[in-house]
Amino acid sequence: MTGKNELLKAIILAAGKGKRFKSDKPKVLHEVLGKPMLFYISLAVKWTNPSEIIYIVGHKKDEVIKYINCDGCKYVYQDEQLGTGDAVRRAEKYFKDFDGLVLIINGDMPLIEGETLKNAVKFVEALIRYEGAYLNDFRGYKNENVAGAVITTHMPNPFGYGRVIKDKEHKIIKIVEEKDATEKEKGIKEVNVGVYVFVGKYLAEALKKISNNNNQKEFYLTDVIDVLNRMGKDVYALEHPDYIQFLGVNNRWELAQAEDILRKKYLSFWAINGGATIHMPETVWIEFDVDLSKDVEIFQNVVLKGETKIGEGTVIEPNCIIKNSSIGKNVKILANSVIEDSVIEDNAVIGPFARIRNNAVIGENSQIGNFVEVKNSQIGKNTFAKHLSYLGDAEIGDNVNIGAGSITCNYDGIKKHKTVIKDGAFIGSDTMLVAPITVGENAMTGSGSVITKDVPDNALAIERNQQKIIPDYVIKRKKKNK
Repeated sequence: MTGKNELLKAIILAAGKGKRFKSDKPKVLHEVLGKPMLFYISLAVKWTNPSEIIYIVGHKKDEVIKYINCDGCKYVYQDEQLGTGDAVRRAEKYFKDFDGLVLIINGDMPLIEGETLKNAVKFVEALIRYEGAYLNDFRGYKNENVAGAVITTHMPNPFGYGRVIKDKEHKIIKIVEEKDATEKEKGIKEVNVGVYVFVGKYLAEALKKISNNNNQKEFYLTDVIDVLNRMGKDVYALEHPDYIQFLGVNNRWELAQAEDILRKKYLSFWAINGGATIHMPETVWIEFDVDLSKDVEIFQNVVLKGETKIGEGTVIEPNCIIKNSSIGKNVKILANSVIEDSVIEDNAVIGPFARIRNNAVIGENSQIGNFVEVKNSQIGKNTFAKHLSYLGDAEIGDNVNIGAGSITCNYDGIKKHKTVIKDGAFIGSDTMLVAPITVGENAMTGSGSVITKDVPDNALAIERNQQKIIPDYVIKRKKKNK
């Protein structure tokens, strides 16, 4: 994206409570594929490179502003929900003397694309036909009558949308809201999608003249079109063929539908542009921040969340969940494994039924197998823990073998302690390592041992009671119980 367009400002309407969500959370903060709806709107707006972004905030404004966290952005508070016209009018000081364009967009359209907004701005610029376009500099309008444009589309089911009434030159005569429309007007399928580009100074003048004389007793932003027409200014309909982009989200079911559309779009991107193989894509979930390398293979019911990166050639088998983790090259993640906030290095094998969490690191060529949990531990290269073990708060070296059923006893009821297992160590099956403890290089523990003291390099540590054999015990017991 190029530098800022000093003749463009953007207003994002983010004040809605979203009553139909039946939620205390601000409407624009409800998530789609791991990101609030407002994230997608903001990202699309940034494609237009506005000199300034103004957010209209209302319900739980502090939460919304905290999420936006934008240096240089402006915030305008709409304390009472009096309509979109009222919302934009509250930001008047930012554009009342502005000769440039103001892009206005609703905050509940997570499917909108940045290129669509960029083209809308270019469309109005072309209508105005200013000189010095390559300099992004208005040097006097050649067409003073142009006041802006509204993106429209044909909805198969236009219920709930404002209907667009225009002339043969695509100049908008008026936009009629659903609740104010006649039966004839409700039959119109070309609708207002909630994206506007106006000349700033004309917009400010028109906003002063709108009223709330309608069924909702609200100030509609669309009413500025009638005012502009009476001022001798023209507002054009810019019809877009892809109505999907403009599907608004007004309840949780529409949120789910929008999320599914975006999910399929991302899967398509990774398959076509990223070189990933995705089996049964209707069951696969990949969020926005996930990054896939080429030749990744993903099977059914896989969920990839947060800031997750999957390296080249990695295979993820069915029913795995990976969140905020980095997976190296040629890793095999076997079925039903869960990885969170961790790093898996190249050529490792995880699972099946493994759990890796809390900043664990699994080294190259290592294997973490069936029903093994690793938490907050560093595992070296070529180290195996293949069966039924818990490794928590541990530092484990290279070429270590962890026998089945072994546990690092890291918690004493008050605080956590560290277990260190050095290179080449062999931990016998069903060993309990009571931390804090260190097992030296090439040391061994006997199966079934409870190890409470450090084990020196090359030593064998065994802790068992001597086995006792009672001959014919079973026969004697049976006789006794007759």
